[in-house]
Amino acid sequence: MKKKILLLMYMLVSVVWIYAQTKTVTGKIQDESGTPLGNVSIQAKGTKLGTVSLADGTFSLSVPSTTSTLVFSLLNYKTAELAITTSPLNLKMQAAIDNLSDVVVVAYGTTKKPEITGAMGIVKAKDIENKPFTSVDRALQGAVAGLQSVASSGTPGASQQIRIRGIGSINASSEPLWILDGIVVNTGDASRLTTTANLLSTLNPNDIESITVLKDASASSLYGSRAANGVILVNTKKGKSGKTKFRFDTEIGYSDIAYFNEDYRPLNANEYFELTREGLVNAGASPAAITATLASLGQGNNVNYNWLDAVTKKGTQRQYNLSASGGNDRTTYNLSGGYFRQEGITLQSDFQRWNGNMSITSKATDRLTISTTLNTGFVQQNAPLAGGSFGNPILSSYFLLPSRAARNPNGSLNIAAPDFGPGNLHNTVATAEMDKRFLKQLSARGGLTAEYKILDNLKFTSRYGIDYNVLEEEQYNNPFHGDGQSVGGRAFVFYTRLFNYTWTNLLDYKFSFGKSKDFTTAIQLGYEAQDSRTLSSSISATGFPATTQLTYPVVAATPTQASATGSDFSFLSAFSSASINYKNKYVLTGSLRRDGSSRFGNQNRYGNFWSVGGTWNLDQESFIKDIKLISQLKLRASYGVNGNAGIGNYDWQPTYSYGSNYNQQPGSGPNNIGNVFLTWEINKPFNVGLDLSLMNNIVTLTADYYIRKTSSLLLDAPVSRTSGFSTVRDNIGSMENKGFELSLNVIPVTTKNFQWSVNINYANNRNKILSLVNNQDIITGIFVRRVGQDFQSFYAPRWAGIDPANGDPLWYKTATGKETTNNFNEAQRTVLGSASPRYFGSFTNTLRFKGFSLEAQLYFSGGNLTQDAWAGFYMGSGNGPAFNKVLRQYTERWKAPGDNSATLPRYVYGGNRLAQNPSTLYLYKGDYGRIRDLTLSYQLPGELAKKLKLSSAVFYVRGTNLFTLVRDKKLPWDPEQGVASQTNLNVFIPKTITAGINIGF
Repeated sequence: MKKKILLLMYMLVSVVWIYAQTKTVTGKIQDESGTPLGNVSIQAKGTKLGTVSLADGTFSLSVPSTTSTLVFSLLNYKTAELAITTSPLNLKMQAAIDNLSDVVVVAYGTTKKPEITGAMGIVKAKDIENKPFTSVDRALQGAVAGLQSVASSGTPGASQQIRIRGIGSINASSEPLWILDGIVVNTGDASRLTTTANLLSTLNPNDIESITVLKDASASSLYGSRAANGVILVNTKKGKSGKTKFRFDTEIGYSDIAYFNEDYRPLNANEYFELTREGLVNAGASPAAITATLASLGQGNNVNYNWLDAVTKKGTQRQYNLSASGGNDRTTYNLSGGYFRQEGITLQSDFQRWNGNMSITSKATDRLTISTTLNTGFVQQNAPLAGGSFGNPILSSYFLLPSRAARNPNGSLNIAAPDFGPGNLHNTVATAEMDKRFLKQLSARGGLTAEYKILDNLKFTSRYGIDYNVLEEEQYNNPFHGDGQSVGGRAFVFYTRLFNYTWTNLLDYKFSFGKSKDFTTAIQLGYEAQDSRTLSSSISATGFPATTQLTYPVVAATPTQASATGSDFSFLSAFSSASINYKNKYVLTGSLRRDGSSRFGNQNRYGNFWSVGGTWNLDQESFIKDIKLISQLKLRASYGVNGNAGIGNYDWQPTYSYGSNYNQQPGSGPNNIGNVFLTWEINKPFNVGLDLSLMNNIVTLTADYYIRKTSSLLLDAPVSRTSGFSTVRDNIGSMENKGFELSLNVIPVTTKNFQWSVNINYANNRNKILSLVNNQDIITGIFVRRVGQDFQSFYAPRWAGIDPANGDPLWYKTATGKETTNNFNEAQRTVLGSASPRYFGSFTNTLRFKGFSLEAQLYFSGGNLTQDAWAGFYMGSGNGPAFNKVLRQYTERWKAPGDNSATLPRYVYGGNRLAQNPSTLYLYKGDYGRIRDLTLSYQLPGELAKKLKLSSAVFYVRGTNLFTLVRDKKLPWDPEQGVASQTNLNVFIPKTITAGINIGF
């Protein structure tokens, strides 16, 4: 009994002793913005004792009295250690990647800013979200020096053209490669019935965290045979550990025409008939013929209809986005969904998008991390016809006579003779109501990634990704009026499916060596396979019932088309990269990639691509470190070889095609001569750059000079026509782009409540063709491809003005410009200038005062010419006399002998000596500046937001394309007319005004 009592007393004493040797530590953990962080792992350093924080960020942990430090860890946050000095403890944890200027997304991974040897541009989420654009590529305009992003149409959902450091090819693609979360994705316009569409329109810009644009060899050559035109890396938003954060965005607004020149408004009825009467007199028509002609055109019917007003309107816009993000120390997630609708500013133009995005990252074990992403979007789009199509509402608004109204006096649609009989232009107000044209597009882009840490400095990553797109297009032309009238109505149903998968395997190894571990080396080995398949089917039929309610081909009397086809291509690649970093002073990088492509002949299917780059961080040198003025000073240089495989899937193959039928029996014949030796275009970019930061980043400057030479161009060489073909595709010719890029950020004023920041980016580029097939000119329409000249050189006669004696048009006969002629066929064609801008960029001012912010961006572009490709009809001195004309034709025409003020020839019914033909009369200076973005916002004070149970609230008003200033006052259309700078009577580029709110809770 005595022993038991002694044992019990010993145990009690031990418990008291142990208790006396421990202490309880409490505290609260937040992120940098003050938001509580839950699920943070807290461990007493040197022990296995630990706990996790609660949802409100608080924690409590009993630790031995000898413990002096706690270790805090959370996925996506930097591990922190905090000395136990007082209780409670307060800690603000820093995000693992808190600033894209510190850690940058690059090819197949990330790197720190001092280790970058290549030229790249970075666009952050705030620069692209909640913009009134249907696709992210439109938001890139003015965002990155050297990246040209232009539209040719204001149709909602229209395709966008992007060029990085100029045009690098003549026949092959000049579009950059797009990578979404490590997955190669299809971009561009994959539609076959719709006038213009965009695969990227299914991607919500609000789901994007950052965009990195790779411009030179060091940055992009690891992508090998597809990096010749640059690479655009898109990374979607990922979750962060902590309490679930919700965000809701909504925006509403309207749009109108961004640029309109009153000199080019269509004529009213009185103006048109005055001009037409004069033209008939100048053509020598008799009084009786004049009266009859004017009557046939509608004179005297008391109609004065404004077709431009009838087919244009103010478009509306709205969008809603909701996201949730959070997780714990093992698993994080980000979920979002959105709806976007934009009505165009013409009939038959509108766009709707529904989208969802999911990202999940799970730390399955201490060494294995699994993540998955899935981005889906569904688009429904209507797009009107363009160009010379009779159903184009823009064409009709300029061509249809004001004496013809869209509706009869009783309100019914005017679709019969004499105004709209067979062969006449269509009443596009009627066809907009009676016809049907729309595109439905579904996209799913996602991937599964497993990352296994074999050793602390050795990891293996495997990623499988898919890009799936389905396009369904329907068109119905009614049997009563328009394109379907002559065949009793017609309908088309087109189906297109694109499936692309990418499987990437990476092995990354990092280690340090040297006596003081001054050298750091990173080595990457990779293997990648890509396969892309396209399936398309087409159905059409004619002969529909006399109603507009039955629109599918199944009800038609006569099937006219039933076809299906498929194509595919594949890439197989092995690659490696390495870098050596000495004390963050000197960095040397290199890459090597071997690609095989099914698009090239079996004799030259594989190619080797490589790059080398170097960086000298002078700010790490002792003779610079002591200069407090300099925060960063870096010199960069790179050179390499990459390729271009942007051609048809089977261009290299000698092929036959079926369809050459005879006597109702199937037949085939050769349709492509092929070239089994065909291989990649070769691009060799050289770049030298400077990065400079002064006064603790008050001034930051990035400057680059580059020379980009492309050889083995994929051109069509002539062959003997006895072969049955006129050309064969071969690797012949070369071209060069060189230029200078500048990006400057300055913060002139910073006080407690006010900050003013300025950003300027500027780029110029010079393109020159170095060699062609036999160095012979290639003439394509108004363009000439000539050795020594720009790829997009306009080639036409020079306009010499008007003969004041008789009003004849004049052109120069020689390049010297001394002798003129009124015979167009005697005029000498000459190189006039380029459609490509010599310079472009943006100038952005941001003012912040307390909770208010005002941001204004001016986009500018110049040094190019633009062509009004349809001016010969509505300003051609009488050409196409039954079409309406524009005000300039009316006010600036020659009227009488001695008229020296006229800029346009004498108006002659039927035309005056081919004055409508292309010349410098219809070429204009393309220089312009545009208020691309003007945003006024207000952020609710934190204390007030907290009282409203919100973490943040921002209200804003935004204007896009608000004002356009052009150098050439005679410029008829919007200066933004695509890469080729040619008008095509497309939907006007819109200016948009919106108001929105962002709420976090």
